[in-house]
Amino acid sequence: MMSNGPLEDITVLEFGNFVAGPTAGQLLTDLGANVIKIEPPMGEPWRHASPSVPPGESRLFIALNRGKKSVCIDLKSEEGQKVCHDIVSKADAVISNNRKSTSEKLKYDYKSLSKVNPKLVYVESTAYGSEGEKAAEPGFDLIMQAYTGIMSTENKIYHGAPSAVRSSSYIDYSTGYAMALGVVSGVHQARITGKGVLMQTSLLAQALSMQAMQVAEIEKDLSPGQKWIKAKKDKMVADETPFEDIQEDYVSQAGAPQIAQYYRAYKTKNGALALGCLAMHARKRISSLFELEDVRFDTTKKFTPEELLIIGKEFEADMESKFLERSTEDWIKFLRSHDIPCEPMQFTEELINNRQAIDNGYVIELDHKTGGKVRSSGPVFNVSTGKPNLSSAPLLGEDTKEVLSSVGYDEALLEDLFSKKIIGKNL
Repeated sequence: MMSNGPLEDITVLEFGNFVAGPTAGQLLTDLGANVIKIEPPMGEPWRHASPSVPPGESRLFIALNRGKKSVCIDLKSEEGQKVCHDIVSKADAVISNNRKSTSEKLKYDYKSLSKVNPKLVYVESTAYGSEGEKAAEPGFDLIMQAYTGIMSTENKIYHGAPSAVRSSSYIDYSTGYAMALGVVSGVHQARITGKGVLMQTSLLAQALSMQAMQVAEIEKDLSPGQKWIKAKKDKMVADETPFEDIQEDYVSQAGAPQIAQYYRAYKTKNGALALGCLAMHARKRISSLFELEDVRFDTTKKFTPEELLIIGKEFEADMESKFLERSTEDWIKFLRSHDIPCEPMQFTEELINNRQAIDNGYVIELDHKTGGKVRSSGPVFNVSTGKPNLSSAPLLGEDTKEVLSSVGYDEALLEDLFSKKIIGKNL
């Protein structure tokens, strides 16, 4: 938690599993919020993901639950539900990324909790949204990548089928960011109006939002991809065309924007680098440095889509040949000296020792009670009022006694609930 953090006066209950909900909770606790994670007797599933050393404290769980308190409650029992409701009565907000049927069954849905606390802000994420025929269906980042076209558009084939974006569950993470924003804006509104609010988002909403430029359809200016969908996709599926052929046809017909050759990775003599020339002046500058002519800069000339595709491929081939002439190190030095955005290719695991990230507090080191030293990505904000007072992820039920004592539970009642396995005693 952060002393004098901007959210220090906000208490949030997290009914979060896997990535989206826990990400929201961690963002909030990094900004000073008091985040209480409500967990079942076995803990949330991510505690047991991958080899857990020590048991129940997996790398995945530790990475997404920094700074929270853990309260262990058996919500399948009426007594457990009452315990939960007593905590809710003192909270400002709830975040949940579970299926609605689960939250309703265990009585931590908005309808149940708003009766306990009418000023409660309830931020809920589902897979497909709260309306429509798919509202009750489960979903994960991978499933939503398929449903929203991300996997197909990436044009990566694995064993004849589209391959997922595996470097990050970016739909899950963006959903977590949206949920955190929902908490902050909802609490702001509730403190003005004195009334609680239900705020709903979904993986589907975030997947569409993250592809806003690709999704946008302008009636008088359809994109090549949109034209292909309307003209060819259904027919190719009906003809039982193999998917890799459908995908190849889509990519070839959709074409690439003029910036494609200036905004991609290239192999070098001894590795690879990424080139990021989005601005026109940067594109013209690198073309000049490479002594390559890009006829597309001449606005007096008009080209057909087919001509642009050929021009782009030829220019790209020239760029590829040029980058193979020198080492990554030489190119980086040369390009940066001419203010060309570029970076050498790295692997994620290298960033834990990255000086730039460490200097900015984006990589931090904490002590975990059973896992020892933990280095991980840190808070995404640096706040001028001071650095956050961070702690590692909690052990299961570690804060049960503290939290319940704060809402009026005495020792005798706590021991009774523990003996009946309604709550998990703090370790």
